[in-house]
This record gives sequence, C-alpha cells and structure tokens, in this order.
Amino acid sequence: MTVRVGHIEFLNCYPLYYGLEHRAAAGLGTGADFQLVPGVPTDLNRMLLSGTIDFGPISSIEYARDFRRLHLSRRLSISAKGAVDSIQLVSRVPLEQVARVALTPKSATSVALLKTIMKLRYGRDVVYDELLQPPTEALLDHDAVLLIGDEGLEALYYPFEGTQVYDLGRIWREWTGVPMVFAVWATRDDFLAANGEALLAVEEELVLSMDYSRESADRVVASAAMLWRFDRPCLDRYFDVLHYGFSEEFRGGLRRFYELAHEAGELSEVPELRFFGAEGASSR
Repeated sequence: MTVRVGHIEFLNCYPLYYGLEHRAAAGLGTGADFQLVPGVPTDLNRMLLSGTIDFGPISSIEYARDFRRLHLSRRLSISAKGAVDSIQLVSRVPLEQVARVALTPKSATSVALLKTIMKLRYGRDVVYDELLQPPTEALLDHDAVLLIGDEGLEALYYPFEGTQVYDLGRIWREWTGVPMVFAVWATRDDFLAANGEALLAVEEELVLSMDYSRESADRVVASAAMLWRFDRPCLDRYFDVLHYGFSEEFRGGLRRFYELAHEAGELSEVPELRFFGAEGASSR
C-alpha cells in the first residue's frame, strides 16, 4: 500500500524532507511505502478530507472542525513555544488600532488564531477580507495583512516600508503562557481502519527523518541557505524555534487554543483529541 503523504513546500518543513532524502540516500530508510503530494496547508486540508491524500500535516483548526472523521499522530506536529517567525501580521498601525485585515488564503489555523486574539485579547471588531493581491497593494486599503510561511519570514527579515510586524506565536505565548500548535499530522478514520500498519510505518519513517535532521542541524541549515535567500543566523533561529514533536505540553497548548477559538466563535465545539497508535509511541 503506497501511502499518499501531504508535503508542505515551505521552509518550515524542510528539515523533515531533508531527513527523508538523506536517510534514503544513505540506505537508512525503513522501507515504508509512501508518495509525497505537495500543497499549501489549506490545500492539504481539502485533500485529506476528500481522499486525495491519506496522511499529512493539516491546519490544527481544520482537525477541530472535522475531528469525528480524523485521527492524529501522537508523534508529529508543527508547533512553537513562542515566536514562530513565519506567521506575521504586517501592519501600518499599532495592533490595538487594527480595524481591517487582508488574510492569507494559505492557512486556516493562523486565520483562526488572529481572529481569536483580536476578539478576546484586544476586543477588536475587525473586518476581514481575503488577500487577493500583492501585500503591498493590499496595505493601501487595509490596516494589515496576515502572511505565513516563507512570505511571513520575508516580511520579518525584509520588511515593507512603513510597517511593523506582529508574530502571532509570540502574542499567543504572552497571552496564554502555553505553546501553539499550528499543524497536526492526521489521517481519515476509513484509511486508518484499512491501512493502519502501513500508516504506522510511514509515521515511523517521518519521525526518524526528523531525528536525523536534528542531529545534522548544521548540514540542514547549509543546504537550506542554498535554496532560500535567508542567511545562516536566520535559518539557525528558525529551525530552533520550530518543534515537530507532539508531547503532552503541546497537546495542552492545542486544547487551550481550541477552548479559546470556541469562545471566539471560530469553532462550534471543543474537539476531542483522537490519536492512532499505541500510547507508548510518544514523540522523540
């Protein structure tokens, strides 16, 4: 059984796929049978639910909206304990004055997180539009734009004139004191029931690939520096602030996000965290 695995082609997933490539080249692969299918987070959300992929990193808010159809990996996430660097609200005005925002169409979690923060922490009644033009153009008639991934990093390190950036991971941590889980690795119940052994083999290969990249951090950074225009200090910091495991600390942060998103009206209910695999198979 070839497991179709979603692949986010942002810098934040580069360590994982570096590990996959180099473990395979070194003959260290587990033999798990899988195929990578690329897409931005919102693409992968739709693809998992429609059956176009079988397993992958989806927006954590999307899991909450369809949790009765999905199961989570116990071992994988994309999370941060504070500043995440690649999720930035780029604003022409102070955060407390933001009234109109253009939202990236590439992320569901970041959008829900921003709306939750603005409503509950700042008490702002904000007008939201989809970002349909270059950010510099959107900023002509919006107070701010929400950017994620490589675009968010670009805004941080190569800022637009006359703007300031607000890192949503940092704001979340200062507000709640808990980590933020931006993406979870999920599969559909029907695929799990029919292909559980193949799924666990792929999960193991992904975890081992992340271990490989952590142990090869200097080489991962050097390789990424040849593909992106960010310098070594930026890449060192970025890969350091990102967390790819899913320990109880991060699960607690995710539960808190769901509680506050529900309070803000972004979720109709607080979901149950439904995991596949044995409880002992914790993240490394």
